[in-house]
Amino acid sequence: MCRNLLLTLLLPGTLAASAQVRSFQGNVGGDLGISIPQGEFADTWGKNMFNLGGQLTLPSRLLPFQWGFAFDYSAMGGARRTVPVARPELTATEGKLAVNAKVMSYHPLLRFSPSKGKVRPYVDGMVGFRQFTTKSTVTVDGLHEPILRERNANDFALSTGWAAGLMVTWGGIGYVEARVERFYSGKASYVDPSSIEVDDQGAVGFGTKESGTGALNLMVGVGLRF
Repeated sequence: MCRNLLLTLLLPGTLAASAQVRSFQGNVGGDLGISIPQGEFADTWGKNMFNLGGQLTLPSRLLPFQWGFAFDYSAMGGARRTVPVARPELTATEGKLAVNAKVMSYHPLLRFSPSKGKVRPYVDGMVGFRQFTTKSTVTVDGLHEPILRERNANDFALSTGWAAGLMVTWGGIGYVEARVERFYSGKASYVDPSSIEVDDQGAVGFGTKESGTGALNLMVGVGLRF
C-alpha cells in the first residue's frame, strides 16, 4: 500500500522530468544567405559574399542550454580559364583551371534556448577561428579527379562572435529558421579575387590584402530536431 502510494506521488514528477528532457532537444541544420564584411574588413575589401552555414547542437541535461558547433563557408570569388595540359599519359591537350578564394569559419558554441514551444528563439555564444584560403584546380574532360590541386594562399584569424535565431517547428521534428551571426575576427591576409590573373601557360598570379576580418551573416535555413 505504501509502495503504491509512493509510486502514485512520484509518477507525475517523473513524467514531467521526462517531458522536460525531451523538450530541450539537439538539432542539426543548414542555412544559406549573405556574409557582409564589417569594420576594417569592409573598409579594405568590402564585398558581400554568398554564405553557407550549418550547426549541430546537443542537449545539456535539464538546462535550457545546448553545446554545439557552427560552420560557415563564404565564397569570395575567383577566376576560370582554359589552359594547356602537357601530360604524355593524356590525350587531352587542354584543361580547365579554377581558382577559388573562400572563407571557412569554425566555431564551437554554447546555445541558450529557453522556449519549449513551436516557436523557439535562441542565442549562441561562439569562439573559434576563420580560415582564408585560395586554391587552384585543373580538370580535364573525361577524368573524375583533378590533375592538379594547389593551395595558393592560406591564413587564419582568431574569432569570437554571437548568433541569434528563431526556429519554427515544421512537420513534427523539422523546423525552419532565420539566423543572424556576428563575428569579431582578428587580422588575416587574403587574396583579392579581382586581382587574380592567369597567363597563357596556366601560371596564377594575384595580389593580397590584410585587415581585420569581422563579418555579419544573414541566413535562412531548415533542419531537424533529435
